[in-house]
Amino acid sequence: MAQLQLKDIRKTYKNSPEETLKGINIEIESGEFLILVGPSGCGKSTLMNSIAGLESLSGGSISINGRDISQVPPKDRDIAMVFQSYALYPTMSVRDNIAFGLKIRRQPRDQINAEVSRVASMLQIEPLLDKKPSQLSGGQQQRVAMGRALARRPKIYLFDEPLSNLDAKLRVEMRTEIKRLHQQLNTTIVYVTHDQIEAMTLADRIAVIKDGELLQLGTPKEVYETPANQFVASFIGSPAMSFIPITVTETDQGLAARVTGANRETLRLPLPQGLSPYLGRQITLGIRPEHISQPEAARIEHPLVTRAELTIEVTEPTGPDVIALIRLNDVAVHCRLNPEHPARAGEPTQLMFDMARTVYFDPDTGQRIG
Repeated sequence: MAQLQLKDIRKTYKNSPEETLKGINIEIESGEFLILVGPSGCGKSTLMNSIAGLESLSGGSISINGRDISQVPPKDRDIAMVFQSYALYPTMSVRDNIAFGLKIRRQPRDQINAEVSRVASMLQIEPLLDKKPSQLSGGQQQRVAMGRALARRPKIYLFDEPLSNLDAKLRVEMRTEIKRLHQQLNTTIVYVTHDQIEAMTLADRIAVIKDGELLQLGTPKEVYETPANQFVASFIGSPAMSFIPITVTETDQGLAARVTGANRETLRLPLPQGLSPYLGRQITLGIRPEHISQPEAARIEHPLVTRAELTIEVTEPTGPDVIALIRLNDVAVHCRLNPEHPARAGEPTQLMFDMARTVYFDPDTGQRIG
């Protein structure tokens, strides 16, 4: 296990007017599973390659257990990387692919055989050891690529979108496999993905990156429930958070906002008193699908919970729940409903709004204000 420190990491490519990485600072604790997440082209793979030594830094430093490795060659960093493409040697057997790094380091034959057996048993690929990569499925090739990294027992593992080439079912299976391995090995992992579901299910902490900047670093719960800004809120969660323009007003019952449904229905949404500095101003309400549901007796009496009858535009059954679409202030808004109490498109339905769990953003800066 190893502690990894990224201090003011900057990267600028020749002939590029913009920095690809803009002063990223992250401290990764020993044994932590950190996920770098963000849209394509945001710089997360560049950051990963910089940690591995495949990209030189334009500024900043990288340290492992307090030792600066910024100028250390990749082969001497004691870091193993699992790539999106698997990068298996096609003419070698699975056994030789896993053993390759150990042979390069001139490990004794009996130690190599023991390590290959250990890794193959851990990943349940013993029957595949004498096959070539071309004879394997995508999921099997991914296990072999992981086995090659695991056999080295490095200080840090780097995973660069390792599941992006797999189908949906295999992705779920391999997510579980990677989580199990981390719990078993308790090693330090940095993992790149653009899939926010992978990030939420695997990470101890998530680093959300956009345009080369670190927007938020926190646990999955922190990033999901208290996003730093509107981009983070929209990127994390499926279906995504809905954003509704509202004006903060004052009533006899406290702060509130009036919104209009698709059929011109009007309803009053109670707001937290912390928004009083924004009285009379327009702000953006962020509300997740699970905060709009069918009424529950245990919640409906809460002062920041209200109910209204609104017309459902579309329903999408998913099995454990139903995602429904309504419209508020001309914005399409997702709701998460109980499949035992079906709602039909085109029909008015009683809905409960849990405003105690919503968040609010400045419409000009996109930063969270409450």
